[in-house]
Amino acid sequence: MIRKTIVILFTGLVLFGCNDDKKQETALLNDVIKTHEKLMADDGTIMKNKMELKNLATSDTTIKDSVAVYSKTLDDADNAMMAWMNKFSPDFTGKSHEQIMTYLNSQKTQILKLDTQINQAIATSNKYILKVKAK
Repeated sequence: MIRKTIVILFTGLVLFGCNDDKKQETALLNDVIKTHEKLMADDGTIMKNKMELKNLATSDTTIKDSVAVYSKTLDDADNAMMAWMNKFSPDFTGKSHEQIMTYLNSQKTQILKLDTQINQAIATSNKYILKVKAK
């Protein structure tokens, strides 16, 4: 009887522990996906700014070099996001909790760096566009 109780308690702890692991994995995956979705929304701003820069350069060829720098910054940020998306794989079949958490933590670090890169590219290009339009 005691042995049966211990087996039942142990089984319950294992199941509860696995459930907690899944909650941690899901929460971390959701953080990564949430940031990704925000960046995908920012992609529209990147495209808009690239078009505005292109239009500015055609209307004023004296700013062509500056426009190229800001356009490249936007392209680099966009390309970095596409590269991350192509490498990201949420298929954790056969992976341990530790492997999944390590992978997701590294992905979260990478996507937060992308977030910074994209935000900076958008902010600096916005500032430049406003400056040129104010002339």
